[in-house]
Amino acid sequence: MRTGLILLLPALLLFTLALNGCGRPKTAPPPPGIAAEFKKAEQEHEAGHHQSAIENWQKVRDAFHSPELTTLAELRIADAYYESGQTIEAIAAYEDFLKQHPEHVHTSAVLLRLGKAHFSEMRGIDQDQSATRNALASFEQLKRQDPAYADSAELDSLIRQCRDRLAGQERYVADFYRKTKRYDAAIKRYRDLLNNYPETSERDQVRFGLAQAYAAAGQRDEALALLNALEQQASSIELRKQLRKFRSKQRI
Repeated sequence: MRTGLILLLPALLLFTLALNGCGRPKTAPPPPGIAAEFKKAEQEHEAGHHQSAIENWQKVRDAFHSPELTTLAELRIADAYYESGQTIEAIAAYEDFLKQHPEHVHTSAVLLRLGKAHFSEMRGIDQDQSATRNALASFEQLKRQDPAYADSAELDSLIRQCRDRLAGQERYVADFYRKTKRYDAAIKRYRDLLNNYPETSERDQVRFGLAQAYAAAGQRDEALALLNALEQQASSIELRKQLRKFRSKQRI
């Protein structure tokens, strides 16, 4: 079974009930043409013909036969975009779905997929990080809203990767300031990074960069204290070599 069908199962039950005339008392079975379009879309999607499936679900959506079918078609369109790798279209569809149906039963699954769609658009640390921030916002909203996801190892890993990417960009900027001799700006950036992303996997390298910026700015006492702490705590052999070389050169 395709992963997208996980989102679909409860909704398909509702759809089946509607087809059988057993759903909500005021919901009439969809006309044969609408039912056929929906079934055709499912078959096209299962066969990997995502664009054809989307077009058929759009017909179901635009028929406005019932709120349930319209909502289900909107969700399936978004899923088809996502599963076919059309992430920009998927993002727009999922965001619109959440705006239109903020209390929907599948809100958590949609948030997860929205976050993953943004995640797949993330760029390198030297480029714009809007996708990373958007992914992180979706994952953190999901973690706040749904207790079932609060302790999810997958969700925690995605959040950690997003925060590490943002921390990586902050370090990239701070390193740039230090290398271009803008030491005060570098010091501020390093310190903000450590305050905002204390769990970053590059914490020791960030602290070493801060120590280098302190030394270059003439703040030798701050540099000395940080270097001493790093030598006691650093587990990386390579970092220890860098520390010794730097201290010897700077005579700190």
